[in-house]
Amino acid sequence: MTTHTEVFDESRLVELREQLPIRPWRSKPRRFTWSVIIASLAPAVFVGLLYVFADIPGALLLVAVYLPVQIFASGLAAYVTRGTRGIADSVIIVNAIGATVFTGIILASLLGSLIIRGWAALSAHFIFQNNVYINPSTPLEYGGIGHAILGTFLIVLISAVIAVPIGIATAVYITEVRGRAVPYVRFFVQAMSGVPSVVAGLFILTTLVVTGALSQSALAGGLAYAILMLPTVARTAEEVLKLVPEELRTGALALGSTRSRTVFRVVLPAAKTGIITAIILGIARVIGETAPLLLAAGNADQTVVNPTGSPISSIPTYIFNNVALPYPDAVTRAWGAALVLIVLVAVLFTLARVIGARKPGR
Repeated sequence: MTTHTEVFDESRLVELREQLPIRPWRSKPRRFTWSVIIASLAPAVFVGLLYVFADIPGALLLVAVYLPVQIFASGLAAYVTRGTRGIADSVIIVNAIGATVFTGIILASLLGSLIIRGWAALSAHFIFQNNVYINPSTPLEYGGIGHAILGTFLIVLISAVIAVPIGIATAVYITEVRGRAVPYVRFFVQAMSGVPSVVAGLFILTTLVVTGALSQSALAGGLAYAILMLPTVARTAEEVLKLVPEELRTGALALGSTRSRTVFRVVLPAAKTGIITAIILGIARVIGETAPLLLAAGNADQTVVNPTGSPISSIPTYIFNNVALPYPDAVTRAWGAALVLIVLVAVLFTLARVIGARKPGR
């Protein structure tokens, strides 16, 4: 039996390295390229002429004229270049791009309105002062939302202290204990995630505030927020715990660890990053809710540090109480408070994204 050995010519190594990779799927025929260009420009030109020469609102043109014309033009271009199999793809692509652009326009409009109208109210005293001696017609040089920021912090802190342990314990029961009540627990958690925020406030108002067990305070507002925060923390923590490899659990049990010790010493540390993300998302979910605080926490112009003593202000209630007043400075204060709130929410979601991008257990 003879064997044949091929020897690689090293002189060709440099030539092979200089060769560019061939990607035939990237090459597009000119017919396809021109069809895409015409299908993209023709509807825009048509709608632009209508906007200039016809008295039609821009929003109506965008939704009722441009989108149907764009879908028709894209479908026609797809039929010419790819046949009937390309029509459905073109419709889906146009709708996806249109929805993305529409969402971007709405978001840019919202952020632009907040910045333009709320920037005039922002200053150092606006962040740190309260409204004890301020009335709706007082100039912007006086007063602020310092008491509302502190109240929001107290209410969110109370709700987190209540909802986070219960939410994580619920997720551990569903994923680790796996008892007979798991379907019922999961059902109630999902049902709670759909509860309107005003219902949570009404529940605390009727069961605790009206009965005299509590007064309108940070504690009552924190209890209402906890009802809304709990399902977000529980469901997110459940999904995170499912990502922990099963080998970690079986390995710990094989070494003689108990089920509870495996959960506290192996599973939870491995899912630490995801659990922190769940907590941040839960806080971001409730920090802008207004209805529960109007019913459970009330409102105050002074700085309140006692969580159980008296009604307390928060950023959402501050916005609600000022935005409808017939005074320009009061409305500007409401826009400034809304800008501060949106910045806080953006920071929380950014933290959640950054922490959630890390690998579990790192």
